[in-house]
Amino acid sequence: MNYDTRYPSISDLKTIAKRRIPNFAFDYVDGGIDEEDGKQRNRDAWREIELTPRYLVDVSSADLSTTIFGKTYSMPFGVPPVGLGNMMWPGAEIALATAAQKANIPYILSTYSTTELEEIAKAAPDVCWFQLYVPAKIDTMKDLIKRAKDAGYHALVITLDIPVGAKRNRELKNNLKLPFSMTPNIIWQSAIHPVWALSTLKHGKPDFVNINRYKERPDEGLAEMLTKFNMKGVTRERVEMMRDLWDGPLILKGVQYEADMKAAVDIGVDGVVISNHGGRQLDAAPASAVSLRQLASYASDSMTVMADSGIRTGLDVVRAKALGASMCFSGRSFFWGMGALGPKGAEQVMAIYRDEIDKCLKQLGCNAHEAMDASWLAN
Repeated sequence: MNYDTRYPSISDLKTIAKRRIPNFAFDYVDGGIDEEDGKQRNRDAWREIELTPRYLVDVSSADLSTTIFGKTYSMPFGVPPVGLGNMMWPGAEIALATAAQKANIPYILSTYSTTELEEIAKAAPDVCWFQLYVPAKIDTMKDLIKRAKDAGYHALVITLDIPVGAKRNRELKNNLKLPFSMTPNIIWQSAIHPVWALSTLKHGKPDFVNINRYKERPDEGLAEMLTKFNMKGVTRERVEMMRDLWDGPLILKGVQYEADMKAAVDIGVDGVVISNHGGRQLDAAPASAVSLRQLASYASDSMTVMADSGIRTGLDVVRAKALGASMCFSGRSFFWGMGALGPKGAEQVMAIYRDEIDKCLKQLGCNAHEAMDASWLAN
């Protein structure tokens, strides 16, 4: 095992992160929407998926690689987009991008990242994808897409599942507002977590550096800008427009409905991420694993199906492949790793997943991730 065995699981990293970083930062990543029922259902649904092991098979080695969009990645697990990433741990986004490049796994940068997209592309030139919260203004949308293309991003990931803002109770209790401001609670929490605070002072206060240039006027506040920045529901017509603007892999993130899956096929997108945004948008949304089971069969032969929301172990990644997902993502895993161990946390999380996927495949009698399919499902 080529990782720190004091923290052998993602849950161990979560425990350390909760102690090491301010409550408002931990709750921002850990929290869900409303009563957080959807977040819990995500975990419960993955746990319910049983796989039947096969023996009389040589499993002295297992191939974890997966080929999607014409590129082979070292394992079927990547870093998803998380806005305000540097708030969880200062410098987290560039550390994760650098580690993803080294490990040869996808790194998806959020529109609402706190590191400039051009800088991330230089750190992860071979594995960077760009996630787009679709702007209401077409000119802004076109400019962001052009910037991503010029910087060398390999895929464009369009997020569908934030038509409006969400009521996240933990953020309200912590008085976490945008722009990030030093309220009395945040000052106190920072003071009792001095390592985080000193590192934040060194790196600077998190800011939405990729969208500041699109303010309508110099004195426009960030909160005011954000209320009107996104489309209030991404339409099919906009997706078709982006299909014309982007000649690389185009991915829709947040698909959970049969008709949306069929529309994705009709439009000719290259991939979908089955997701309920980690239980952070609608508490009644079906669990990601349930949607994946229902929707994977609607994908075209040329479409790559991926999944996130509730993924916490390498076993979950293998379960997802049995249900039809070629690649998985887990934002909380990576940011708990960063919160627990700083920059070393990125490689710790990757190593944990690599080890767990490898052992799980071998236990199942499957010597290649790409060979895993529904025939292993026990239920």
